[in-house]
Amino acid sequence: MAKKEVKEAKTVSNLPLDEQLAAKREELLIAQQSLGNALQNPHRIKALKKEIARILTQINATKGDK
Repeated sequence: MAKKEVKEAKTVSNLPLDEQLAAKREELLIAQQSLGNALQNPHRIKALKKEIARILTQINATKGDK
């Protein structure tokens, strides 16, 4: 049986994780508010939620290392 390797989370931006998280949350809020105005890409909301979860995972992983 081979052990599953834990994938390293990739840093998308050079911004600190807190700033990335704030930016993604703001983008998600704007996307959700524009739902009534025929959102150009409705799948973007799901993608934003996943990106936020990845950033939170990175933050929690770095807190665990301390």
